[in-house]
Amino acid sequence: MRRNMMRRRHSRAKAWCALTLAGLLAAACSREVPLAEQVEAHLQRGEHAQAVALVERASRDRPGDGRPQDLRVRVLLRIGRPDAALRAYAERWGQGGPESPVVFREVAAGLLQAGLYAEDGVLRSRAAAALAEWHAPDLLPVFRAALAHPEASVRASGVHGVAKLAGDEPARLLRSALEDPEAEVRAAAASGTAGRSDPELRAALGKALTDGSALVRMRAAATLARGGDARAAQLLTRLLNDGSDSIRMQSAEALGRLGIRGAAPALRGLLGDANPYVRIYAAEALVRLGATEGRRVLTSSLDHFNRSVALYAAEALSNLGDAAGSARLVEALGPAHDPSVRLYAAWTLARLNDTRGLPVLEELCLHPDAHVRIQAVWTLGELRDGVGVSGLRRSILDNAPSVRWQAAWSLAKAMGG
Repeated sequence: MRRNMMRRRHSRAKAWCALTLAGLLAAACSREVPLAEQVEAHLQRGEHAQAVALVERASRDRPGDGRPQDLRVRVLLRIGRPDAALRAYAERWGQGGPESPVVFREVAAGLLQAGLYAEDGVLRSRAAAALAEWHAPDLLPVFRAALAHPEASVRASGVHGVAKLAGDEPARLLRSALEDPEAEVRAAAASGTAGRSDPELRAALGKALTDGSALVRMRAAATLARGGDARAAQLLTRLLNDGSDSIRMQSAEALGRLGIRGAAPALRGLLGDANPYVRIYAAEALVRLGATEGRRVLTSSLDHFNRSVALYAAEALSNLGDAAGSARLVEALGPAHDPSVRLYAAWTLARLNDTRGLPVLEELCLHPDAHVRIQAVWTLGELRDGVGVSGLRRSILDNAPSVRWQAAWSLAKAMGG
């Protein structure tokens, strides 16, 4: 009997020990270092591979939990691997993971910074173009870097972006850009000063009216004329006689958009210009000023023997919200036409909220030429109401970095980035 009592006591002791051990293990688990802290410790020690392995394992173990997925993406961004971060984010679409627009925007911004200094010239130019469309204060360091870039086109794109930001620092950067050695950058800065009341900036803009470049003078005049400067409006009207086709076109466009009715006689004179594209710009400007002959010129140009001129007229009409050129644009979507023509037609239709070009864009996203795919992806990003999002997601898996990065920038824009 004594032996049986001892056995029962021993069994209870074993059970108690088992419970106690379980309790201790549970307590230990509750005190386990959080994943983020473990990852941070590895990063602080420079143990990047271990940090990545941790977040990859957590992402696999918890595919429906967005937190480890977001952490994985951010770790890859932090260690300078934005392309890997893009692929990591894209994995959640196949796993049914939750969307995280804020994190995706961070990925797009990381690609933007890398793209501006990529060896691939196509990537640099696409990154610069994407930067010009972004206007977030947190990207100010990226804009600063862009304005210090050795390539004038990148600096000009950076100016277009920073011009959309309010505050003293953007104004200072614009003043500096007005002194840039390249006319392309000064012209971008002259346009970017619109709507700013900074006295120093306005003084610099007034000085730009005598710039050695007609492009800079034209942009400065357009900006000042927007504020009611009659002298600038007169200069803009005189530039309709400039020897450069481009200056005449841009001056006509500015006068029309600014609603400067006094320029109508000079614009009518351009309806006989030797360059058909100048005639189209003048006609569009006249429509904006209420002159009926402008639309007649545009609609008759839809039948021009040169397809490029006809499509340009269709675009001008789309600028006015006029769908008169839609039939010509739909015809240009046909497979017999060059991809560049089909892309242009799809883009112009999209500006009229006409999605008949969407199947063509999705087809061209699979074109063997990466340059065509880039343009198709960019155009998908221009479609309204998120119509192109599914195509952009597919293109993020493209083999060419320039294509998938463009898809990321376009998707970030579509997601509100």
